[in-house]
Amino acid sequence: MGFSTSGATAVILVGMLVAVGIAYPVLQGAHENRLSAIDDRDERTLELRNSDIELEEARFNETSDELTVNVTNTGSTTLSVPATDLLVDGVYRSVGEDETAVDGIADRELWQPGETLSITVVIDDTDDPPERVKVVTEHGIAETAEVTHVE
Repeated sequence: MGFSTSGATAVILVGMLVAVGIAYPVLQGAHENRLSAIDDRDERTLELRNSDIELEEARFNETSDELTVNVTNTGSTTLSVPATDLLVDGVYRSVGEDETAVDGIADRELWQPGETLSITVVIDDTDDPPERVKVVTEHGIAETAEVTHVE
């Protein structure tokens, strides 16, 4: 075996060590990102399983054109008020902070288990009186109810 064979073997060995040295951190980072994503998915699944709501009342006051929706957090997960959506007759209604109250207290962003969220929106005179409402939470839990009309 000559020097050229030994030299070529040494060059190949050094090249393989460099390649492994470059590839290992990349593979380690990808593995850590994968494990983190799995943990996040499991956490979201647990929150979804522990979330539940009950739409207590949907009342439309025809005199003031106000729709009031009361929803109780019956799960064991704290929900976000800004991440809660309202659909009136299938149309998304933007809900501002001044239109919500949790257990009668405005300016709350968290909706604890057992607390009731009240959403009040004004329906334009040009719109037909609402018939159905749907409340959707941040985890995709939804409840639908018929609207009660009062004078």
